[in-house]
Amino acid sequence: MHAELLAAMAGKGADLVAAHRFTPETLAELHYPLDRARAYASEAARRSGADRPPSLTAFERLLEAYGEFCAVADEARRAPAAGAEAVRAAAERVRERAAETHRALVAEGRLALRS
Repeated sequence: MHAELLAAMAGKGADLVAAHRFTPETLAELHYPLDRARAYASEAARRSGADRPPSLTAFERLLEAYGEFCAVADEARRAPAAGAEAVRAAAERVRERAAETHRALVAEGRLALRS
């Protein structure tokens, strides 16, 4: 669920940047699910110990990509020359990492394959 939400939020943020409607309040809205997902990942890592599943590593890569997306989106808000294209590329990396996380969960039998 976290992976899908982060991908959706990245899409929303990219759309707002493209429409010149990204505000400081939007950045706070984007950071909330990141903070929650980081807390979840931290707890999952603690429970996993040395036996970390590949899906957790994939999820942590997703969190890194989403954090980078937030930084790029904020830069585009503060300096529009950074542009919507950089934000779209960062959002695409988030979607790719979310898909990687999903595939890892499926491979581990923790999630059903999407049809």
